[in-house]
Amino acid sequence: MNFAHIVSHNLRSHSSNLSMLSGFLAQEKKEKERKNLVQMLQEASGSLNETVMHLNEVVQVKAHALEKMKAVNLYDCLKAVEKNISVLLKEKEAKCIISVPRKQNIKAIPAYLDSVFLNLFTNSLKYSFPSRKPVIEITSEEKGDKVVVKFKDNGLGIDLDRHGENLFGMYKTFHRHKDAKGIGLFITKNQIEAMNGNISVESTVDVGTTFTLVFDIN
Repeated sequence: MNFAHIVSHNLRSHSSNLSMLSGFLAQEKKEKERKNLVQMLQEASGSLNETVMHLNEVVQVKAHALEKMKAVNLYDCLKAVEKNISVLLKEKEAKCIISVPRKQNIKAIPAYLDSVFLNLFTNSLKYSFPSRKPVIEITSEEKGDKVVVKFKDNGLGIDLDRHGENLFGMYKTFHRHKDAKGIGLFITKNQIEAMNGNISVESTVDVGTTFTLVFDIN
């Protein structure tokens, strides 16, 4: 439904905008106004390109996903992502606590798992509470043939009463942050579900957020 909405609504908006701008440009005689219209056309085509890239990313998530599943060490994956954003963690003075067994393997697609954790890490830092240092805690436990991973932070939190139904929707944002695009959690949910897992969230405004991720044990 999200995908159909973007195709029918957003792409139509982009094409209408481009059509209108090119029409104005064809009629405009003043050089200064033509330059402004050219700049607006470039911005509009850039937005269209970004939307198409997002749609392509969604399609690719589902394509042949189960064929690429393999054993992935959960601890190693988390430490690799932590290392990749070490500068950002240091800049934010963030504390990261990874309490995961070193030999715990899950069934996953390495690139997807890396993407999921990178998005959760960067979200925790992006939406950290201004007056306190970020703390990110990651734990895991085995439940039958599943591994349950908890990803907890002490950030701004999300008002689930207002935004709960739209939390994993495409282009849905919940904070006034200049870099918020509303694509990350949608892609994350799709990637986890493509790996036969699921994701849920608990959150309290001004206290923090906990994402619960469930994977198949390997």
